[in-house]
Amino acid sequence: PVKPHLTATELNNVPQLGHAELYFRLVNWRDSDVQSLSKVNPTDSRHYKFPPQMSGYPAYNSPRQNFSSVPTQPIAYVPPPPSEAPPSSAGTINDRRSKPSRKSPISYQPEVEDSISVGFQVDRVKDALDGEGKVRLTVYNQWTGNIAQSSTAPITCTTSSVKSNFKHGVHVFGWQEALFHDVYLNADMLVIVRFYLRQLLRDDVSDDVSQGGSLLDEEKLVAWSSLTLTTGRSSGQLRLRTGNHTLPLYYPPVPEPKDIPLSSRENPREWQRFGRSTVRFHVFQGEPPRSNTPSTIADDLEDDIPEGAWIAHERSSSPTDVFGSGDGFDLYIDGARFLPDAVTISRVAGRMFDRQFNQIGPDINTSVDLDSNIFEPSYNFRMEFREAALPPSSILLLKVYSIDRFRKQLTVVGWATLNVFVETGTQRQPMVDTPGLQISLNEGAHQVRLYNGGPNALDPLTDNTLRASKRHVPCASLLLRLVKAPKDKHGRPLEADRVPQVDWPRLGLSVPKPSYNEGVYFSTKCTPTRGEGQLFHALGDRNVVLIRESLSVISDGQEQRLKTDKATEQWIRTQLTRLLDTQPSELDLTHISRYQPIHGLKVAIDGAMNLPWSKFTHAHYCFNPPGAFYYGNPAAAYDKLTFTESLDLDSNQKAPVWKDGFTWFPRRALHRYLVLIVHLQEVAVTVARDNYKYGLLEQAWTAMQVFREGYAVTSAFQLPLYQGAPSQALLTSLTRQPCKEVLDDLTKSNSIKMAEGASVFVRLADARRDEEISTPMVDVDTSLLPQDQLDRYTQEVPSKPLRQLVPQGKTPDQFQNSLANKFKNLVYKLYITD
Repeated sequence: PVKPHLTATELNNVPQLGHAELYFRLVNWRDSDVQSLSKVNPTDSRHYKFPPQMSGYPAYNSPRQNFSSVPTQPIAYVPPPPSEAPPSSAGTINDRRSKPSRKSPISYQPEVEDSISVGFQVDRVKDALDGEGKVRLTVYNQWTGNIAQSSTAPITCTTSSVKSNFKHGVHVFGWQEALFHDVYLNADMLVIVRFYLRQLLRDDVSDDVSQGGSLLDEEKLVAWSSLTLTTGRSSGQLRLRTGNHTLPLYYPPVPEPKDIPLSSRENPREWQRFGRSTVRFHVFQGEPPRSNTPSTIADDLEDDIPEGAWIAHERSSSPTDVFGSGDGFDLYIDGARFLPDAVTISRVAGRMFDRQFNQIGPDINTSVDLDSNIFEPSYNFRMEFREAALPPSSILLLKVYSIDRFRKQLTVVGWATLNVFVETGTQRQPMVDTPGLQISLNEGAHQVRLYNGGPNALDPLTDNTLRASKRHVPCASLLLRLVKAPKDKHGRPLEADRVPQVDWPRLGLSVPKPSYNEGVYFSTKCTPTRGEGQLFHALGDRNVVLIRESLSVISDGQEQRLKTDKATEQWIRTQLTRLLDTQPSELDLTHISRYQPIHGLKVAIDGAMNLPWSKFTHAHYCFNPPGAFYYGNPAAAYDKLTFTESLDLDSNQKAPVWKDGFTWFPRRALHRYLVLIVHLQEVAVTVARDNYKYGLLEQAWTAMQVFREGYAVTSAFQLPLYQGAPSQALLTSLTRQPCKEVLDDLTKSNSIKMAEGASVFVRLADARRDEEISTPMVDVDTSLLPQDQLDRYTQEVPSKPLRQLVPQGKTPDQFQNSLANKFKNLVYKLYITD
């Protein structure tokens, strides 16, 4: 029979089933698509390793990585020592009181024999295995080992169970609370925290497809910790250790209370850390705090740039060698770096233009090295320019083509520009083509960014055109070189087709490609942003996939007929050539790097348009699942709403603007159908006898899907609004099907109704990429609006400035803060009841 509780050592003693062996690979989820390209061959069995024979608990050794690490093999649980056990069910309080035990020699006798009320609030367990978990807190007298008593029951409590289904590696308990009255403090009191976990055997499954038994069975005990409950023993002023406490968790067994030191500095070495897992809870005296600070679950993120990912290098002096009318130059396109996840085969095409888009010279078309990495391909391309007279404004406009792995179609990965000349003695690109202007070749090795979209052909073409108007493709760049053409003895530029190939290197007609690690490429135009520093870590960890290996993803079996490299290169050239009657789409910037929960998401609610009301408006938003707010208490405490606060009073009644910017949501779990719920409400303010009354009137909402093929959508959107508020049944449907399909079906069936013409502006981003969409309500994606009614959604209905509605007696700043606070209070007061 299957025995999942066995350790690796115990498994080694189980007899083998004949000579049967199982071969499998365990890979990073983000590399699964790339790993699927590997061909399975029985002759490769030598590459598979037997698992190491391990004894006891697995040692925890976490190298630098993006995901929290805890042992993933089954853990052998050791039963707790035979001490007095806590109650058998969560929340059960025994009516009978324990008989008074003999007094500990270090027990504290208060000067005033008063009892106090002691309370606990459990926040979360972080960096544990995913699944359904509970926390039990029990207070012991260390010297006797007995459970401490309140006036009515032992001091022990258990949370309700929660699942780690919306924050990656975090069980959020929502400050679940227990309060014990008439407790007499002793100096030897300590709290033992036990964490019980039922792991799910598969993702997105119901409770009946998980480990069986009660969640409080001792074999479900996975970790524990302890805290001395009192302080001030040495001074004789004993008091409760109140406040928030974050404790490291340890593997079982749980020691006897008398074996647990009262000082945390004395923890025995044999206590083995349960990975990086911690538990956070709050201890209070008397009345519970009205609200507690939400737990901070962000880790130390990798903002540094990995070594070699980007090497800073800039020109030490401006070019001074004048470029004359009889000179020429060579263009080298060496390769690309850190292309997005969506690429497969690729090539570069382009032209040289003057500032008015007049083409100079022939078209540029590269091939690609079949044995180079699809994410860092080598093009090894050289082209001569020997025109008699080149305009000073000459500029290279290049495009990188690829077959998109997700769309399976020709796509423009990005555009790049490089000015060919600079004004002599400077690094400025010439802006005019005036005769007699002294220019110099922009000679050297250049690293240039790729941008998502080309120039508009209406404005003059400069090296700043794309940088000023287009989003860059994160981390992606081209490696180019401009080399002045060598001359013959008569001072005329040499041409390769007139010189034997064996002499090219000697004469300077073939300059070897430098390694990027040599640091010779001018790279300041590609200086990484903070987010790109984080992306480089993920992009650099991708497996190497050769160009020839990627053919199986896009060729529908045609690669089997490509017997030679020449045939393969011709097939690639054909696939990457644009047909005359087609226009390749631009890269979907969603597919840059797979989402990593440790970085999380960022959301900004920027404004609304054509609202069906005329008073003040604020918004709150959350993710679904869990959509906790819409299920009332106690669920609402698990994932609280986020509110808009900074309402721009210079914006209009029907088109309010909020200036809050991005809010960060770290550790949000990757759920296939995770949606963002945005809920707008009208706020009325009336004045009666110097009293300001606030009330909520009309409301509207919308939703959008957060992930696409495991990638976080990163863009600015204009979303249609729906009347009323989302129902629980609707929220459930949104967790099971694509968001747009659900909303379209419910709209057609009149189950929900659109607020005609009303919309909200939202920015949603992978938290590593929010800098790409830093400007609100610019380059907005309107694809989720009703396409047959775009005019109604894009033409603003006139209305009055909100500043005119500010009641007398309040300054705009005072009113802005008051309105935001009252809105929060009203939302929880009206919709969340105990």
